[in-house]
Amino acid sequence: MDLSFIGSGNTATVLARKAISSGHRILQVYSPERGHAIRLAEQVSAEAADEISSIKKNTDLLIIAVRDEGLEAVAKRLGSFPATVVHTAGAVSIKALEPAGERFGVLYPLQSLRREAPELPPLTLLTDGNNAESRAIIHEFAVTIAIKVVEADDHTRMRYHLAATVVNNFTNYLYIMARQFCQEEKISFTLLQPLMEETILRLRRMSPDESQTGPAWRNDETTLSKHRQLLTAHPSLNAFYEMFTAEILKFRLTHEDRTPA
Repeated sequence: MDLSFIGSGNTATVLARKAISSGHRILQVYSPERGHAIRLAEQVSAEAADEISSIKKNTDLLIIAVRDEGLEAVAKRLGSFPATVVHTAGAVSIKALEPAGERFGVLYPLQSLRREAPELPPLTLLTDGNNAESRAIIHEFAVTIAIKVVEADDHTRMRYHLAATVVNNFTNYLYIMARQFCQEEKISFTLLQPLMEETILRLRRMSPDESQTGPAWRNDETTLSKHRQLLTAHPSLNAFYEMFTAEILKFRLTHEDRTPA
């Protein structure tokens, strides 16, 4: 397929590189920051467009990968664009693209994307389209760059987006807090790396319910008390600790109630 991009950030860069590696052609890249557009265009042998109005109409698929709050404005500036137009947002309705033409949809990567990553990550794509023709075009492209493609309407996609926020953004912030704790207590955060990796790998063979461990899960009040004493010097982490401990204790009781005698 011939593709064009509006946007040059993490999502646009990864999708464009994936597309090139799968044999597609990138015609143009537009970004309000022309330097950013040129940088991505050079990576994928494309032309850097000067304006949205200068995007060529003969592209097969126009991918808009911009901040959520800017999507509707971009769609209105496109007017009635002849190609299929998609956005890449998990939390924005497909209807945001209604001003952009007769064929539009969604191509949402359920993945954390970083443009500077040397290796392209495996993608799961959630797709949608406003009609059968747009859905077919979007699916035809999606299956060439993703290991899994799932059709998902606004209602479903929003729920995946929320779940993704919990498993990615929230857990990463806990890593940030743990690193800060290690720095303040003058211990090595890197020693925790194998534990962090094993926690994720374990989920390939068992459910999170089966994998849960720790002093709260064991109802180990002696260890919990020692942790709380140590955390008096770390009020922000202490607040998270108390919240998670309470929730794990509650979940443990629920889990025990469901365990056969």
